[in-house]
Amino acid sequence: MKFINLKNEKILIKNNFLFIKNIYFCKIKIPKDLILIFNKNKISFYSFSFKKKNEISFLKIIKNLLIGVFKLWEKEIFISGIGYKILIKKNEIFFNLGFSKNKILIIPNYIIIDIKKDKIILKSVFKDKIGIFVNKILKIKKFNPYKKKGLYLKNPILKKSSKKKQ
Repeated sequence: MKFINLKNEKILIKNNFLFIKNIYFCKIKIPKDLILIFNKNKISFYSFSFKKKNEISFLKIIKNLLIGVFKLWEKEIFISGIGYKILIKKNEIFFNLGFSKNKILIIPNYIIIDIKKDKIILKSVFKDKIGIFVNKILKIKKFNPYKKKGLYLKNPILKKSSKKKQ
């Protein structure tokens, strides 16, 4: 059995969904083999199928969500290259990265995007979903460390390796 202590969050459990409302509105699907018990300032849950992986993953998702409700999760993607441009129109983001056609991604409603001169700042309540969206963006134009062109994260782990035979 796992416990989560709550402070002032407004929580509603309805139709196998957990809703958290503070400034941002969040919705999580509760797995079918978990039972949630809501007290005054605690949520306790346990699995009746004896699978600990569901309990642990659901616990991590809720903890990350509670952190994200108060302080949004933030990722920065840097852009380097001559003529690379990024535009936002309504719920779509257009990438002009030297290809013959612009690449277009639809922005989910739970992600907030700010564009500065050479970087994209993504903010969201959900830590896992923002990571998936960042990976989609980074796959559009991979960073080339030799030419120093492409899209990359703030702290990239890049290794220049020589293919020299020994």
